[in-house]
Amino acid sequence: MSATQPIVLTGVSSGIGARTAQVLAERGVPLIGIDRNAPESFSGTFVQADLSTQAGIDAVAAAVAEAAPQGIAGLANIAGVPGTVPWRTVLSVNVFGVRGLVRAMAALMDEGAAVVNLASNVGVQWRNVKDRCAEFALAEDQAAALEALAGDEEITGESYLFSKQCVRFLTEHLSAELLPKRIRVNSVSPGPVSTPILEDFKKDHGRDKVEGAGALVGRFGEPEDIARVIDFLLRPESAWVNGSDIRVDGGLAAYRGSVFAAQTV
Repeated sequence: MSATQPIVLTGVSSGIGARTAQVLAERGVPLIGIDRNAPESFSGTFVQADLSTQAGIDAVAAAVAEAAPQGIAGLANIAGVPGTVPWRTVLSVNVFGVRGLVRAMAALMDEGAAVVNLASNVGVQWRNVKDRCAEFALAEDQAAALEALAGDEEITGESYLFSKQCVRFLTEHLSAELLPKRIRVNSVSPGPVSTPILEDFKKDHGRDKVEGAGALVGRFGEPEDIARVIDFLLRPESAWVNGSDIRVDGGLAAYRGSVFAAQTV
């Protein structure tokens, strides 16, 4: 890994992705940004792309390889879609997009590179459905895997939840897969964050529940809160952090799982 190698970020046109790009640019990191929408401002090379299909991921891989012939230093998988869009799109982007891009970008990385996936606090109990996550997230045939879920309302009705459970699974799985190459893979799990899709989360998860979460911990998160942690996980200072998830939620998950929460029921 060289200091001149760029870091690839997805979702750079808004929210957490945009702020992470700014944080990295502020410390002089060369960037390659990926999004379906062009950002208003971006300090680096921008690639417009659709991450919902393997063809889209292949196109990104070719564009990044051309833009960074010396290789890349890391990947921040921040792009994602909320549960208010069709479930096939949610699972295609949030699961297969993450898996495909990590594997494609890993081919351009040297020892010491790092990957950060954006998960979510909603996926905290992913180990309870680990086998289902593995079966879906590791499927070779994306179309067939999606079709197999078409009648499963438990998943299709909670597609965002399942997608982020899969991201948690993929983070550990890909960390082990890439360990021989000494490429680290971690994830960050935010609570509710003030981004352009916060309103979508209120519609998907319940307005009272989301607003109550913000009130409980004092405020909603800001993109800055998440961006700084992603930045840390991409730095050499976090070299011994691998296969881990960091919750950035103001203490929300800890409270909900605590004796204090039980006493208020």
